[in-house]
Amino acid sequence: MGLVAESVRSLRLPLWNPYEALGLPLFAQMMHGALHPVSLAASLLAPGAGMDLVIVAHVLLAALGAMVLARELGASPAAAAAGGLAYGLSGYVLGMSAIVQYLCAAGTAPWAVVAVRASGRGGRMATLGASLAVAASLLAGDPQWALVASALGLVLAWEASGVRGVARAAATVAIGTALAGVQVVSTLVYLLETRRYGGFGTLEHAMWALSPWRIVEMVAPGFFGGRPGRVLGSPVFERLGGPSQFPMPFAPSVFVGAIPLVLAAAGVGASRAARALGASALVLLWLALGSNLGADQLLGAIPPWSSFRYSEKMVGPLTLCLAILAALGADRISKGPRRGALAAGLFAVGLGGAVAAAALALWPGPLPPDFGAVVRDRLATGVAQAALGLVLLAAALAAASRPAVGRHFAALAAGLVFLQSAAASPYALHAGSRDAVDTHPLQGIRALEPVTRVAVPAQAALAEVAKMDLDEGEWLVAAQSRMGEPSFNVPSRIDQVTTYTGLEPRRHTRVARALRQAFGPGQWIAWRRFGLTHVVVNKAAMYEPEQLENARAATAGGRHVREDPWGFDVWEVPHRPWAFFAEGVVAADSEEEAERRLVDVIASGGPEVVIEGPVPPRTAPGRVLSAERGVDWLRIEAETAHDAVLVVNDAYWPGWRAAVDGRPVEVEPADALIRAVRWPAGRHVLRMEYRPTEVRIGWLVSALGALALAGLVAWRRPPRAP
Repeated sequence: MGLVAESVRSLRLPLWNPYEALGLPLFAQMMHGALHPVSLAASLLAPGAGMDLVIVAHVLLAALGAMVLARELGASPAAAAAGGLAYGLSGYVLGMSAIVQYLCAAGTAPWAVVAVRASGRGGRMATLGASLAVAASLLAGDPQWALVASALGLVLAWEASGVRGVARAAATVAIGTALAGVQVVSTLVYLLETRRYGGFGTLEHAMWALSPWRIVEMVAPGFFGGRPGRVLGSPVFERLGGPSQFPMPFAPSVFVGAIPLVLAAAGVGASRAARALGASALVLLWLALGSNLGADQLLGAIPPWSSFRYSEKMVGPLTLCLAILAALGADRISKGPRRGALAAGLFAVGLGGAVAAAALALWPGPLPPDFGAVVRDRLATGVAQAALGLVLLAAALAAASRPAVGRHFAALAAGLVFLQSAAASPYALHAGSRDAVDTHPLQGIRALEPVTRVAVPAQAALAEVAKMDLDEGEWLVAAQSRMGEPSFNVPSRIDQVTTYTGLEPRRHTRVARALRQAFGPGQWIAWRRFGLTHVVVNKAAMYEPEQLENARAATAGGRHVREDPWGFDVWEVPHRPWAFFAEGVVAADSEEEAERRLVDVIASGGPEVVIEGPVPPRTAPGRVLSAERGVDWLRIEAETAHDAVLVVNDAYWPGWRAAVDGRPVEVEPADALIRAVRWPAGRHVLRMEYRPTEVRIGWLVSALGALALAGLVAWRRPPRAP
């Protein structure tokens, strides 16, 4: 967020991040939500407030948006409040506080849904609001959420206004998409250069699908993952969560609550809109289950769905549908004549749940300590909470048999939803310790040269040292930040050879895989070719044989420069300079051939640089006199006696432009990953800037969208002849 905020305050786009993966596009990743209204407000008005303010703003937006949507569909104010609380305090929304771009999408989506539905009825203000809401949902950073929100809005527009309403709503969705064109176009072009462009394999889709067992957690909070941060990993998730390589699920919680689910069941029959929401909820549950129920197999080859990874994310829109149905159900129950029978049924189910929870808690039989005991304890706690909620709802229904109380049943329901959701919030929301993260790690190792670049070959692991009052999750984050793992390294302006993004550049992924396959632990020596200056090694991880082998290879020939009290060492290692003149070149006709030639050159120990092109350029020795690098630009002054090739150890990307003494020169891929330019004999100044064409095209699309919106808002249909 630091690079984003700095750029926004300077009234420019945060186009490039030079500090991860040798450099990669920043704005085009979309997930940072640089132009979302909340991000803009936070960057301009409260730059030092941190992420807490942003998280609170998105949660409030989520709750208020759900309330407005419920009101749009006919719910009373009190019932709409129940729906807003059910969504805003749901496990999914609160749990996404750990992944802010998805929280941003969850907070913006209800506004897009209600605005698109309203635009189906026509009206200039509705068109304006819907276009802006759709644009905001795309600018939130999660295109999957934006797509689903628009689809829900179109479904509800059809319910309200028929085919003509859908046509009007679709026009506003198209205009809203165009308004966000600067982001959408940049992301689409970026996607072509990432490994995600080809979609994901079956295993990766299955890894992030909602487990059918996890549906239990919708009423029993913490069943799969327990409380975030307290313990890394969960035996329940590891046994029942599918083929995941991670110790915890994607969403910390999928809790909805027994009370909202009962109200939602009652709300399905409230209106045609409610039935449409009920059908949508079933479709969304199917999508969330992903490969477990055939959704990924059916949609996995269809763009853009093939580029989406997290099926479990569909729990978010599913929760929104259930929350709105709960609001409609609260009103329906308050007006229904058979509240007494429903109260008796809920009381019986709640009492049975309480008995079941007690039986689970007191079960004397032998249980496997690593799994069965955890299942028993978590189910007992979750079922007890669900049972208590049902009993309280039954009591509210019984009290509502009096006319004076019955008129306020929706308000009672809203209060109960708040109490149950608040009680379950610790299973989704983990505030953590403010002092856990080192906001400027590894400051003492900055080198005199323009770039300090680190690698962490032995990943952060828990050490047998007591640091502050941290739980295991906080300790891991604290260690990762102090070791400068991505993207904790960015505030210190220290480079990382790796990255932490769902849209990893294809070239970086392929080169990293090629080095790993060809050299094993020796890959970390190969990375020195790309200007790696330091290696950070976690001592706790070195007790594992594989990690120890990595650490030894990575530090070979290096100089120990720092021993940190948090349990890691920093080594300065021999490396190629950040900018240098190639001693020789090897030609490659394609990116794939460049990777093969690169491995061959490294294996032979040769100094040559692989240049993608049919004819190798001439080479000559030279001197780099001065070098300076900004966020999205660099300046190098150098001299040679003859024509040469200057190599810059930063990632190659099509949007980079270069000029030598003001005359444009081509930026060529070198060593399959970095940049090179052909240098004319003599002393010259090179300037490179990242100025991607797709951003200019995106601004044009946004401008056209704004013109279309202005024309549509200003246009008035001529009155009909009498």
